Amino acid sequence: MTAVYTAPGKTESVRTRTARGKWWIVGIALVLILMGMIAATSRPSDYRDLSTGNLGDTGTHALAQILRDQGVTLQQYGRLASVYVEDPATTTLVIADAGYLSDAQVASLLAYTGDIVFIGAGDAVVDGLDAGIAVVYDFLPETVEAACADPDATAAERMRVEYTGLKITGESTATMCFPNRSDVAGMAVISTPDGTRTIVTNPAVFENGGLLNDGNAALALRTTGHHENVAWYLSSWDDPTLFGAPGEPHDVSLTPDFLPPGFGTALYALALAALVGALWKGRRFGPLAVEPLPVVVRASEATRGRARLYRRARAHGRATAALRASTARRIGARLGVPRTTDREGMVAAIERATGRPATEIARILYGPPPTSEAAMIDIVDTLDELEREVH
Repeated sequence: MTAVYTAPGKTESVRTRTARGKWWIVGIALVLILMGMIAATSRPSDYRDLSTGNLGDTGTHALAQILRDQGVTLQQYGRLASVYVEDPATTTLVIADAGYLSDAQVASLLAYTGDIVFIGAGDAVVDGLDAGIAVVYDFLPETVEAACADPDATAAERMRVEYTGLKITGESTATMCFPNRSDVAGMAVISTPDGTRTIVTNPAVFENGGLLNDGNAALALRTTGHHENVAWYLSSWDDPTLFGAPGEPHDVSLTPDFLPPGFGTALYALALAALVGALWKGRRFGPLAVEPLPVVVRASEATRGRARLYRRARAHGRATAALRASTARRIGARLGVPRTTDREGMVAAIERATGRPATEIARILYGPPPTSEAAMIDIVDTLDELEREVH
């Protein structure tokens, strides 16, 4: 009976399985990080506060849509110099986030011969209007009644006054509405020969998230919907331009936003994908190999290795000098020539042993270095022949 022995197959070690599992964990973690970044950076294309294109709570898309449904033409602008008003008599100029306006911008706006609605209050706006009122900060937010004769405020009935309000500081022609217990008003209406200037201090009155609160909807629609056209300027801190005269052509933007929405997110995703690919397919170094010291290398291996280095470096002269020196050392030992013997002494000893001319021996052992590999091989053959002649 013959027993057949089958060798056990090669099994993975625990370390190998652990290393493979570690890369899977790293890959899953990177994918989760990628998904988290995409979720964190994904946002609507228009997220600016009080923007008519913003669908979020702080946007004014709902108000703009209602105005359009009622036949009002609304156009939003991001630069004050680009605001185009063809006929001020039929256009309400809305300044959203008026607190960003500079003194020069307010001065250019006050020349406008039409109605202006300022959303938010700033010192530059109030000082420029010169209506005997000032911006004050009250830390008692309160929902209050209109308490004035302005028809828009009366229709709205109620409004919430937040931390910023308006207060009369002297002789004033402004109609103050929605005063709180500190006599701080949430709205001021100033009639001028050029048109009505209305200031509403609480931006939430116009926002999507606050439009249904109190009388916000009525107040927002009435103050901005007096005319058939609305020019909605979204003020910002990085717009230093001034308002031009009505009827002038649009200002050309020098920095158009030519990148599509989501470009930044896509760029991050591609960078992370490249990183994951590099970690997956990239060359990885294994653990360090521990080699017992000292390392014994055979002389033949060392000689061949040195010869390869000389050949790779085309060091024909250095290799030939080493071969000449070793040949002279062996011949000198064979002839009993002391190591301290100079060149002439060595040549004379070899001349006596071989009968060759001294000039030929000197050329073989101490001649000029070769300039090519073929010349080096000729010298090596001559050295071998000379060494064989020495007995």
